[in-house]
Amino acid sequence: PFRQHLVALLSIYALGPSSAPFPKYDGPTNWETNSILRSLEEFSKRLFAAEHAL
Repeated sequence: PFRQHLVALLSIYALGPSSAPFPKYDGPTNWETNSILRSLEEFSKRLFAAEHAL
């Protein structure tokens, strides 16, 4: 389930910040999934802020 969530999340990130609401992961978690999701959230914030600044 987590890989499917990542595929959906990355597809939405590729479309841009206003394309669709970001899906929330509600499957099984551990420290690895939590770390990946936190990192992706920070990465997306930086990415969209940089695009907005252009």
